[in-house]
Amino acid sequence: MTFRPLPGLTIATTIALLVLLALGTWQLERRAEKHALLDQIHARETLPAAPIEVLLPVGAYGAFRQATAQGTFANDQEIYVVHARVEDGPTRPGVRVLTPFTLTSGGTILVDRGWVDDAHKDPSTRRDGQVDVETEVTGTLQQGGKAAYFTPPPDIARRVFYVRDVDLIAKSFGLKLRSPLIFEVAQGPAGGPQAIPSRVAIPDNHLSYAITWYSLAIVLMVVYLRYHQTLGRLTFRT
Repeated sequence: MTFRPLPGLTIATTIALLVLLALGTWQLERRAEKHALLDQIHARETLPAAPIEVLLPVGAYGAFRQATAQGTFANDQEIYVVHARVEDGPTRPGVRVLTPFTLTSGGTILVDRGWVDDAHKDPSTRRDGQVDVETEVTGTLQQGGKAAYFTPPPDIARRVFYVRDVDLIAKSFGLKLRSPLIFEVAQGPAGGPQAIPSRVAIPDNHLSYAITWYSLAIVLMVVYLRYHQTLGRLTFRT
């Protein structure tokens, strides 16, 4: 075999090849990190429920943990997060009902009590579900969210938001919360709202991305060698 590489093309191809291989390797590293995160979340979700007072000191690390809390709902301070449901048929407009919850041990957390359709957004239409005495709730601590570029701004006057942004909600209504996490109840009262625990949906496409980058690296080398062959700079002798 005789090979006389073009210097400029070889340098450019080498740089591009290294970039493609680095991107593929980076995706594999990200895949390993993502799997470690998913394993960590699963481990937290399967731990037995703990009193929220035990979990509050760890801050955001308490996310995905099952918890119990004793306290009283501030039903006159409900906050609504627009949430259409599509999982069991035609789209149903509605909202998640978030309510400040004063802990018996002191302080306030934000509780996601669940979902109601638009016809039952007004608390007067679901009085049976408005628990106004000290009660114990069970559920899971979840992370809030942040508005995306196209997310509509909240309607503070109507107490309507489009994302569960805990910081923005607390700032908008002067709430002093003991945790940046949202307490999602596992089961709501008979009068509603209907509890809808969040599902952790973290995309894991890194392997396909890695295969793409490595495939491009192979294609690059084939084109590079084939080009030299057409110029007579790469020949095979039998």
